[in-house]
Amino acid sequence: MSEIQVSVNLSYEPDAAPPFRAEIRKLLVLAAPAVGAKFSHMALGFTDFIFVSTLGTDATAAISPATLFAFLILCLGMGCVTSIQTFAAQALGRREPGRAAPYVWQAFYIGGLFLLLTWPANLCLRPFWTWVGHPPAVREMEIAFCQIDLWSMGLAIMCVGLESFFNGIQKPAVALWSVVVAIAINAIGDYALVFGNFGFPKMGIAGSALATVFAWSVRVVMMLSVYLSRRIDEQYHTRRSWRFNSARIKEVLSMGGPIGIQWVLDVGAWFAFLTLMMAKFSTAALAAANIALQFMHLSFMPAIGIGIGVNSLVGHAIGAKRPDLAIRHARAGLAVMMTYMFAAALLYWLGGGRLMALLSSDAEVIALGAGMLVWAAVFQIFDAMGINYIFALRGAGDTKWPSVLVIFHCWVTFILGGQIAMRLLPGMGIHAPWMMCTLYIILLGLSLWRRWNRGKWKKIELFRSEPAIEAGIALDKTEAVPALTADT
Repeated sequence: MSEIQVSVNLSYEPDAAPPFRAEIRKLLVLAAPAVGAKFSHMALGFTDFIFVSTLGTDATAAISPATLFAFLILCLGMGCVTSIQTFAAQALGRREPGRAAPYVWQAFYIGGLFLLLTWPANLCLRPFWTWVGHPPAVREMEIAFCQIDLWSMGLAIMCVGLESFFNGIQKPAVALWSVVVAIAINAIGDYALVFGNFGFPKMGIAGSALATVFAWSVRVVMMLSVYLSRRIDEQYHTRRSWRFNSARIKEVLSMGGPIGIQWVLDVGAWFAFLTLMMAKFSTAALAAANIALQFMHLSFMPAIGIGIGVNSLVGHAIGAKRPDLAIRHARAGLAVMMTYMFAAALLYWLGGGRLMALLSSDAEVIALGAGMLVWAAVFQIFDAMGINYIFALRGAGDTKWPSVLVIFHCWVTFILGGQIAMRLLPGMGIHAPWMMCTLYIILLGLSLWRRWNRGKWKKIELFRSEPAIEAGIALDKTEAVPALTADT
């Protein structure tokens, strides 16, 4: 991939404390490719949704639970390897870039383990979806999708490891371009395999899953080629740190394990919400919730992209032993996220019906979905608060208690509270569980804000030992490491 030169000065010295407006600008410059990558991630799933939804209401009802279930299986491994971003960012802040590469290779070993688990996971699909109890036509589509999509597990974990490395060393454009190409591959694959074009067999929803596997394969190849390039190897020693390293695996699991568990239970809560709560009302309610969730991606996925920038900047500041700058970075992230998500809230509140009509012609689905988007509008500001501070805490290496807060609120407030509300307030219909969903996000945002302000993250030491010779790699300090770079 060719390098792109940027004319503006993006260098940053750890001792600098720029004006807040400059702080915002710096975050936006760094976060823009990550936001683009997250929009592209959304587009990757949205492409599947668009093609599959043309197959009818049953297919529309099946695609989101199926993709959520596949993602749920992935979460433990993907969540673990996202911690690589913090290791890479803090290594950059310490001016020891060679520390980052060994962690990335461990993501490949973790991905290989999940690849081996694909076959036994497939054996459990039919009993599981039968237990879920969706209508037979929906159930068969869910099984068909998952049987193929689960083969992307190992590839996806490898991708996330590489993506986390590039985000941590503040080169998010690498991840952006890889996912843009993957979207094109996925769209072409959907068109060919879902409908049987270009001489391929007509596979329906299973064709969408196969296209997804191809797309993840392309992403691995693209990012790995950059990771192994001579320029990256000269600075980060990426070609000389490929060996299995039990100590680095332990570090990844120690910090990333809580993230992975949090992801599993967080996504699991949404899976339960869709499949066990919305489905109790009607197939139309399930389809409406699926569509509403797709539009909610428009707000929280870009916010996650901004959060990736906050994570990287906070990690860099912590590595440079400047917690005061970490606080400024988190404050800038909150300002940017709240501004964006307030605009999204207005869109959901005022245009929910029109948005739903873009993806469904069913009047009942449109009406139900518009009501769901009103609830989504209410919690946007608090969602911005939660996303900002969980990424800021992650950049500082604080992952355990934030994960506990997410797990508690999503299962006690959201799921248990939603079930209780459905029983005690039957007249509210679908609005009872959505009300508890809104309360969950409000309480979570406030809890994470309080965790950050208590400042316990300032005492965390991610790298406890001095640099050493590891696997034949000298981890020398560099004279100066720029905190912002822009290249592909």
